Amino acid sequence: MRQNSRALVFYFSVLVLFFSLPAQAAEPKKLSEVYKAEEIKQGNLQFQKANEFFEDRNYTKSIEELKLFLVLYLRHPKEWEARKLLSSAYRKTKDTVALAQNELMMYKDYPNTEEGLDAYLESARAFVRMGREEKAIAILKDITVNTYSSKIAQEAEMELTQLEILSEGKNK
Repeated sequence: MRQNSRALVFYFSVLVLFFSLPAQAAEPKKLSEVYKAEEIKQGNLQFQKANEFFEDRNYTKSIEELKLFLVLYLRHPKEWEARKLLSSAYRKTKDTVALAQNELMMYKDYPNTEEGLDAYLESARAFVRMGREEKAIAILKDITVNTYSSKIAQEAEMELTQLEILSEGKNK
């Protein structure tokens, strides 16, 4: 009888413990959720690595890591930050062509945001530095005509005016 009561107490304890566990612990996570969480975690590590290279002034290595990040982790939550850091690294290495391309890609991916429009304006500035005023003027005119952001449009208008003044000075 004593053994039966001990066994009963044991089984009762196990049942109480089992039913007191939260419902989430009983349900396993979906495999796709686990993969997504791991992908985000790995992407964060890759971005952190690139950021550390940038802070150490190893811009070339930072660019390599950021390019790898953008290829491997499409639509990662830190994608925009990675693109901005990539632009900063291109500025530091004075790679104006790559800077313009990256800024245009940022605009292409986010055309209806203030940040995307700002990237479009930055690409125009990069084209001016490369001596491709025609391309820069086309971008600046597009911004002034088709932009909903008055701040960006005003900046583009100022850039256009400066380019016109410079071209008048060259023609004299």
